[in-house]
Amino acid sequence: MNPKLKDPLADRFGRAVLALRTVDEVYRFFEDVCTVGEFKALAARFEIARLLHAGQTYDEIVRATHASTATISRVRRFLEYGADGYRLVLDRLHARRRHGR
Repeated sequence: MNPKLKDPLADRFGRAVLALRTVDEVYRFFEDVCTVGEFKALAARFEIARLLHAGQTYDEIVRATHASTATISRVRRFLEYGADGYRLVLDRLHARRRHGR
């Protein structure tokens, strides 16, 4: 984890996100926290990470998401060389689907 990110405000924000229990609560919280464009950009990056993790090609991801290859490349770089946050969440979601949750 990047030590530049860690501070008391970020810790409180992280705890706030962890307090959310449903997708509806996520929408409600993030609608207050960021703009619609910021939220959609975060969601798009996660979708790109999901598709890369599933083995999709850049061309397939561009067709599915309309993201630029620069954005896909940036997400791929974090997926491969980042703090493993994408991988952690993607693996957990995959495990939940396997176990029917």
